[in-house]
Amino acid sequence: MEFTDNDRQALNTIWMSQKTKMRLTQMEFAKKLGMNQLSFSRLMRGESPLTMSFVSQFCRLLHIDPNVTVPSLKANHSNGPKIVYLKSRMTVDGEIQNAYIEGNQVVVEYAHTVDGAND
Repeated sequence: MEFTDNDRQALNTIWMSQKTKMRLTQMEFAKKLGMNQLSFSRLMRGESPLTMSFVSQFCRLLHIDPNVTVPSLKANHSNGPKIVYLKSRMTVDGEIQNAYIEGNQVVVEYAHTVDGAND
């Protein structure tokens, strides 16, 4: 999904309103989003493209419903089901040897070193 300048303006308006109510600085909020302040600022100014992941997390942290607030999502919400793109990460205790997809599962094969002193 591509977001428009109207979407960005709506998010910026919400940010200006909510940051005061929630007593948040831009730096604190960027950290909660898992990015630095410069990256957050670029997104809000339109220098970087908005992603569904960012918009979802932004709205969740500010306790707002994106389907009510973001114009593009508001329009799509009334048209029935939509696709939402999610991202998941994991860390393994070892060195990843192979990763592949089986149906709707991601399989990660990794080598883990076991200390023989505990035998």
